[in-house]
Amino acid sequence: MNPYISAFDEGFDVEKSSQYRMTIQFSLGGFSYALLDATKNILIGLECYQSDQLTETEEMFRALEKALDSKGLTNKPLLSVTCIIDDRVNTFVPLELFDENKKNDYLEFLFQASSGQVVLNETLEREKCVNVYALPKSLHARIISKWNKARIIHSSTVFINSAIRYAPEGKAAFVHVKSRSFDLAIIDEGRMAFFNNFRFNTKDDFAYFLVFALEQNHFSNLKHPVCFSGLILPQSEIVELCSRYIKYLIFIEDRNELQVSKALGEVPFQYYHLHYQTLRCES
Repeated sequence: MNPYISAFDEGFDVEKSSQYRMTIQFSLGGFSYALLDATKNILIGLECYQSDQLTETEEMFRALEKALDSKGLTNKPLLSVTCIIDDRVNTFVPLELFDENKKNDYLEFLFQASSGQVVLNETLEREKCVNVYALPKSLHARIISKWNKARIIHSSTVFINSAIRYAPEGKAAFVHVKSRSFDLAIIDEGRMAFFNNFRFNTKDDFAYFLVFALEQNHFSNLKHPVCFSGLILPQSEIVELCSRYIKYLIFIEDRNELQVSKALGEVPFQYYHLHYQTLRCES
């Protein structure tokens, strides 16, 4: 497999791995990883892989190990490792109603239960809710076996926290585009008012689900901004179609809280937005 994005700073040195923070994003049919030099607070590396063959945990993890090995990072010590689980099997439970012993039940109520999954959770303190999500037991075991102190976090937690941080006063919508689906969060006066994930096959599907969800949440397409991030470019057909119905359609911007190597200069910021936000919070 060859990465569709591979960008590394000329100062990248595998012998300095102990001062690097690494984030790894696992998603349907692919993965990506980023490196931050914690001594300089600069993002120095990014690689992204996507393939229809990466449908099983073992295949994906072997591909990840080969990618890291090609950079000499396979068995090198790292300052920290955070794994971002980008999977739609998740739900939010109000903190006051959450019961640790019933977290499996929350997912079984909404999704088909699987004995091959492990259920994790994390609290969104500002929202006073708990994000409950599942990932394959085999993936969880491989992560812990390789990096026993790795932090695991769901992509929607990173996305929502980022949306709240970036949201202007009033109401705003945030859209994070993936290969076959997108996340939508609506932020109203600094609080999450809505979140959901939508699968799509065509640009028309995308526009329909987005506009319909906005209208159902009394969101004015002519008054409030809709901010895009993820695997999408301003020149895409999806953006062209959505802009017919949404007046203030913008793309997420780099707030310069972390430095980014010139080597990543040609990579659209929205592509590695979740990595950036995860590393920013850990710095």
